[in-house]
Parts: sequence; C-alpha cells; structure tokens
Amino acid sequence: MLSPRMLDVPVVLGAPCSPGLPGRPGKAGAPGAPGATRAVFGGVDATGAAAIAVDLGDPKLFRLRRTRLRILVAAGVLAVVAGLMATRFREDVVGSLSAVPAPRWPWLVVCVVASGTFYVAHGVSVRAASGLRMGLGIATASQLAAAAANRVVPAGLGAIAVHLRFLERRGMTRPAALAAVASIKGAAFLVHLAGIALVAGTLRGSGIGEAVTRPVRMTVNGLGTGPVIAGLAVVGVGVGSAVTHPRIRARARPALRVFRQHLGVLARSPGRTIVLVSSTAATKICQVTALAGAVWAFEGGLSIASVTAVYLVGSAVAGAAPTAGNVGALEPALVIGLTASGATGAAMVAAVLVFRLISYWLPIIPGVTALALLRRRGDL
Repeated sequence: MLSPRMLDVPVVLGAPCSPGLPGRPGKAGAPGAPGATRAVFGGVDATGAAAIAVDLGDPKLFRLRRTRLRILVAAGVLAVVAGLMATRFREDVVGSLSAVPAPRWPWLVVCVVASGTFYVAHGVSVRAASGLRMGLGIATASQLAAAAANRVVPAGLGAIAVHLRFLERRGMTRPAALAAVASIKGAAFLVHLAGIALVAGTLRGSGIGEAVTRPVRMTVNGLGTGPVIAGLAVVGVGVGSAVTHPRIRARARPALRVFRQHLGVLARSPGRTIVLVSSTAATKICQVTALAGAVWAFEGGLSIASVTAVYLVGSAVAGAAPTAGNVGALEPALVIGLTASGATGAAMVAAVLVFRLISYWLPIIPGVTALALLRRRGDL
C-alpha cells in the first residue's frame, strides 16, 4: 500500500479502517478541515468506518490564480488586437488626431472639479433620503464605493447593492433602505424630465434630438415594426406576469407599504424634500458642467444650453442600453448630439472620451479605496 508520504499529499483518516479497506489507523489532520476534499472509497460511509480527504490547497488561492490567469490571457488578446488595429489603421488614426486641437487645460480642471463635486452632491442626497445622521465624508465615500461597484454591474445594480448594504449597516431595515434608494431614483427621474422640459426650446429646430435618437430609429427600421412590437409584447407579458404573481406580490407588499410611509415622511418634512431634490439636481448640473468643460477644452463654440440638451437627451437614450454605466451607448450619443449642434466631429470625439475618462473611469481608483475602507470600518 502506498503511504501518504509516497502519494505526496496529506491523507486524512477518520475512524479505524474497515476490513474491506486495509490499512493502518492514523490521523494526519482533522477531517473536514478547510481546503480538504473528502472522497469515499468502496462504499464506506464517510461518517462511519473510514474516510479519506485529500488536501488540494486553499480553494481561495486556487480561484485567485485562475482569475489572474484569465485576466492575463484577456489582456494578451486585447493587446494583440489593439496592435493589429493600430498597424492596420495607423494612417487613418493619425489623420483624425491631427484634426483635434490641443486641449485648453483650465477647462479640463473644471471637468475634474465638477466630476468630484458630483459625488459630494450624491452623498447629500443619500443623507436627505435616508434621514440618517452621518458625516458628509462617509456619505461621499459610500457614493465612490457605489461607483466602483457600478462599473462592473449593468443597470446600476452594483450601486444599488452598495447603497442597501451601507444603509442597513447604519441601522435601516431592508424595506426602509429600498425606499430611500427608490426615492433618490425617483427624484433623479423627475429632475431629468424637468431639465429636458427646460431645454425644449434649444432642442426645437436644432436637430439635436433627431441626431441623438437616429441610431435607435435606424435599429427599429432595420428590425422592422413587427419584430419590435413582438419584442415589446413579450416584455410586457413578462413584466405583467411577474407583477401579478401572488408570491411576488406578497413579497413586494411590505416594501411598497414602507415606501408609501417613506413618501409620507418626506411630504411632512419639506426641508428634507428640498435638500433631496436640490442635491439630485446638483448631480445633473455637475455632469453637465463636466461635459461642458471637456467640450470647451477642445472647442469653445457651443453654448451651455446646447451641451445641457445633448447630455440630457443623450443620457436618456443611452439609459436603455444593458451595459454597466451605459458604456458603448452614451459615448456615440453624446458625440452625435454635439456634432449636430455645430461642433467638429473629431474634436467632439476627443472631448467625450476625455469626459468619460475623468468622470467615469478615474473615480474607480478612489472608489476601490473607499470600498476597502468602508468594509474595514464595518460600514459595508
């Protein structure tokens, strides 16, 4: 019989071996120890006569190595593809970049400041919606952490999960936390609609709305009216079935009751409501200001009204994309809208990419730091 030393793996023995499985009784480790995989041979019950467990190593370490390997492989593939594309389209890229003017750095500073203020305003809205007493710094840190989570999960689900966890850790129940998050989303929706109504005069006759919605109309025309109607019908039936299902309604009833109570509290607290709506409006203003700073850094011919109209309409159209942070949908919508407003196409491509880099990708660094800090403090 091969010994554990010959097998070069630690063998864990439980009770003395049964007659059907010869061997010497012994113990090289605790049965069921972490990192051990139990295997039963000869039909012997693991809880009875004998059990053998082979230590395959720490499973967390194994998963970490496998994840790193996947990242390295993906990075290698992307590097090869990027190299081939850069070689193939080098002349076109150089020709396009030559048409981009040099950026004016003061306006990029405006973009950075506005992007940072966005998270502060969002922290104020969380304090107003929840009614909890918390410092502005910790509230802002929670928004940075939510932004980091939102970069990998579509439809804003990552941020919602972080918000719920953060509010629950500070004493709110799950339905109450859901009600607070829903009130923030509702206020943002109303503020967005109000903003579009305010810039409706700019949209009229400018071609911005038509240009931004052109990809959607082209997609609908390409698919045909029939498939689009059929798809909408399927979605409607699915949503209707889910809403009317007794089990789902039973689970949603407590949350809806708490949400109505939460709205009642906000209605009886005009100060909190004003702060909630004002801070939510401030987040939109910060985003528009950041985009305007990036646009004016490369070309200063557009008015703030045009930039506001492009951002509000473009983000509304791109919101239908099932991607994290509307990546791949918001960028072309903004470029098309800004170009339709009279700006140069090459300059607007650079402006939008810089805007997204500053306002969307760079906050991942402080966001991950805030996420780790909040977890260490027990706030997540």
